[in-house]
Amino acid sequence: MEKTQFLKEKKFLKNFLKINKHLGAERILLLFTFFSLIYTSYILFFGKNNIFKYIEKERTKKTLQEEIIKLQKENELLRKEISFLRRDKFYIEKKAREDLGLVKEGDEIFIIIPKKRKVQEQEDRWIDKVIKKYQEFILRQ
Repeated sequence: MEKTQFLKEKKFLKNFLKINKHLGAERILLLFTFFSLIYTSYILFFGKNNIFKYIEKERTKKTLQEEIIKLQKENELLRKEISFLRRDKFYIEKKAREDLGLVKEGDEIFIIIPKKRKVQEQEDRWIDKVIKKYQEFILRQ
């Protein structure tokens, strides 16, 4: 078995030396370098994961990281607001007044109406509905 392996290696060496005589080591090295450069260039510019796709993926990554930071900040603000809503009665009252239009007993509501009013839509705004309900409530008393 070792003898056959030796003969194969000897035959390969002879063939290599013949090629080396015809082309010369410098030419083989030059051809190898040239084809390596072409192959590398092909992979770099036209391959599956070429440089253009890499740049685009890096831009997308940066955009997504910025969005993650923005959402983390927003989550932190929402956590603080939840904390206030659970613990702080003054904050709850403030949010009810601002968002829902609620008033305390004895509070007076002032509505500022602009002099030139635009054509009102057929549907009333939510604040108009609240005002009407409040006026009905006052009239019942």
